[in-house]
Amino acid sequence: MKLSRVRRKERIGERFVLLELEESGIAAQAKPGQFVMVRPFQEVFDPLLARPFAVLRTQGDSFTLLFEVTGRGTALLARAEPGDVLSVLGPLGRGFSLDASSGVLIAGGRGIVPLVFLALEFLKRTIPSLFFVGVRERKELALLRVLEGIPEVFWSCEEKVAGGFCGTVLDLVRRHLDAVFKSDAKVYACGPEGMLRKLKEIFSGREEKVEVSLETRMGCGFGVCLGCAVPKKGGGYWHVCSDGPVFKLSEVML
Repeated sequence: MKLSRVRRKERIGERFVLLELEESGIAAQAKPGQFVMVRPFQEVFDPLLARPFAVLRTQGDSFTLLFEVTGRGTALLARAEPGDVLSVLGPLGRGFSLDASSGVLIAGGRGIVPLVFLALEFLKRTIPSLFFVGVRERKELALLRVLEGIPEVFWSCEEKVAGGFCGTVLDLVRRHLDAVFKSDAKVYACGPEGMLRKLKEIFSGREEKVEVSLETRMGCGFGVCLGCAVPKKGGGYWHVCSDGPVFKLSEVML
């Protein structure tokens, strides 16, 4: 584990917290789709296990996390303030492929995090992309703030909100399918498992060109505890931390 100092903290909406952490090694090495394991503070042992978080972006000697407060571990981490020191391990896992001629990015809720990093990398490499984001409630629309500077963003909300599409993000994607298929783009997605499962219906026959980032509970983050197993297509299991978290849609049983 490395020690990383909190440089900046920002609350986004009611449930999300953004932390910028100083750690030049992770900032230099992290790739879109990779994650880090974070322990709230050095002397805290309850909860005992570190929590996995996808990297939102890197900048100079720092990297940024964006997480939702969902339980005791994330609530404790949300109490960190600039100057506090956290224990961090990473970057870990297999990230997204970057060899696309164009990309279609599909995010559900907090699944936006690894895809923002990917969109920024595409922007740097002048790879065109369309970014679809969906949230359930209007109060989650605060997440759109992290998309500043990214072109071609389309958003949906399952509540009716002026200016956006009313429905799920996959309903929104279906409205643009002709453009997606014509471009022969690679598809990248992260979000709830139910959303990822439906991608098999939408992109039937194209699963090799769809990459999904899976979210699971992890104990270690590097393949020792085997607590993040998911069924492999054809039999056996993948371990999300060491084999993923990014897989081709054709590789996993969802």
